[in-house]
Amino acid sequence: MGGWNFNRKQCIRALKRMGFILSNKRSGKHDKYKAPFDCHPPFVMVPRHNQLHCQDEIVGEIFKMGGQNLVDKFKSFL
Repeated sequence: MGGWNFNRKQCIRALKRMGFILSNKRSGKHDKYKAPFDCHPPFVMVPRHNQLHCQDEIVGEIFKMGGQNLVDKFKSFL
């Protein structure tokens, strides 16, 4: 899963196109995006700073939610 290169804006745009919605209840260093379907984990955390050093972790969480099909969909929306 290595070799990912996207920033915060691209990540959020792809998540929104996939149907994820912002679900913050308080302020902090991360934004929580809730999945539009039932899964475990039910959300993805995206840091608020523009330089994402946890791209593999974000993609890993998306993979846990829906497998390779969801990762491919995320990649197509980047």
